[in-house]
Amino acid sequence: MKLIACLTLATLVVAPYQIASSNDPSSSGQFNNDHGYNMIQLDITGDAGTRFHGGATLYAEGDAHYHELDGIVPIQLTFQGEGIDLELTQVNEGNLNIELLKNGNRSSSRVSGLGSRVQLSVR
Repeated sequence: MKLIACLTLATLVVAPYQIASSNDPSSSGQFNNDHGYNMIQLDITGDAGTRFHGGATLYAEGDAHYHELDGIVPIQLTFQGEGIDLELTQVNEGNLNIELLKNGNRSSSRVSGLGSRVQLSVR
């Protein structure tokens, strides 16, 4: 089954893989391994009103599933899978801080300015 999800702010319609979202900046960094070995957390923070778009390819159960992302910071998403490749582009002025976490592995980047692009992965 093909899975395509579209995120606008924090609204997700996705199945069968678990994806959770939060716009609560106080929840950032609260992810732990209690969620299981294959949980991946994506935190996107930065200057208020900073917009981004792009996509994430989630690798789960031997398949790759693409999720389109489009939103405003701050946002926190949780995915279930073996790995993820993320590509985001900043769509207005400001700063973006992007962090992927999985089982103690952390990949992060900070970009600033219209059109700035970032690619991150964790396995």
